[in-house]
Amino acid sequence: MGNRFLALVLVGSVLVAPAVRAQAPLVTVPTLAPEQVQKRALQLAEDAIRLVQVSRLDEAESMAQLAVQLYANSAQTRTVLGGILLQNNKPEEALVQLKRASELSPDTARFQFNLGLAYSRLKNYSQAAQAIERGLKIDPKNADEYFNLGNDYVLLDRQDDALAAFQKAVAIKSDFWEAINNVGLIRYEQGRIDEAKAQWQQAVTINAKAAEPKLALGIALFSHGERDKGLALSEEALGLDKRYSKLDYLKENLWGSKLLADAALVLQTPRIQAALERLPEPTGDDETARSSTP
Repeated sequence: MGNRFLALVLVGSVLVAPAVRAQAPLVTVPTLAPEQVQKRALQLAEDAIRLVQVSRLDEAESMAQLAVQLYANSAQTRTVLGGILLQNNKPEEALVQLKRASELSPDTARFQFNLGLAYSRLKNYSQAAQAIERGLKIDPKNADEYFNLGNDYVLLDRQDDALAAFQKAVAIKSDFWEAINNVGLIRYEQGRIDEAKAQWQQAVTINAKAAEPKLALGIALFSHGERDKGLALSEEALGLDKRYSKLDYLKENLWGSKLLADAALVLQTPRIQAALERLPEPTGDDETARSSTP
C-alpha cells in the first residue's frame, strides 16, 4: 500500500492543497509546471506497471487512473491503464482507454495492435481485424500481429485470409511454430491432409514440447491409416498438456469441425482413456501455452 499512498500524496500536491486545522501554520503548496505534472503522471504509470508485475492489479489500476487524470492527453498513460483494465477483466473499460490512445497517436502501430486486442477480448473480431490491419500498415514486419490477425480471420470465417496471414507470420519468423500449427488446422479442414500433417510435423520439429501440433498430428495419423503411431503421438501430447483432452478447449484453440470429429474418436479409444486416467488434472498454476486463440 505504500506506493499507492505516495501516489495520492503526489496528486494532492498537484491538484489541491489539503484542508488545515485552525491552529496549524498555513503552508503554501507550490504550483507545478505542466511539464512537471506530465513527468509525474508518466512516473505513476511506470509505478503502476511495477505493481502489475507483482500481481497487485487493483492498486495498479488506481495508480494508472491517477496517471490518466494528471495527463489525459498521453497515449502512454491511456495505454497503461487500458492494459491493466484488460488484465483485470474489464475489457469494456479497457477499450475506452485503448481507443483514446490510438486516437492520440494514430501513427504508432502498437496502439493499433492494443486496440485490436481489446476488440478481440470483446469478441468484436471485425473491428479487431481492422485495428490490426491499420497497425500492420505501419509495422509490416510484425509476425506476432499477423498471427493475431489470422486468428481473427478464422473467427470471421475468412479462411483464405487467415491462411495468408499465418503464412506471412512464418515468412517473417521461420520458427513460429504456433502459426505453422494454424496453417495445418486450415489445411486439414480443406481436406489437404498430407499438407496438414507436414505442417504439424514441422511445428513439432521446432518445439518437441508443443502439445497442440503433436496431438493434431497424432489424430491425423490415426484417422488416415497409421493408428498405432497416431495413438502413441496423441498419448505423448496429452502427457504434455492434458487440457487438450477436452473438445471445448480444442474448439477454443480454433480446431475445425473435421479435426474435432476425428479428435473425438481418438479420445474415446481405450488406450487414450487409460492414459488420461493416469494423468493428473491440470491446475491453475499450469503455464498457459501460447495457443491459437487471440
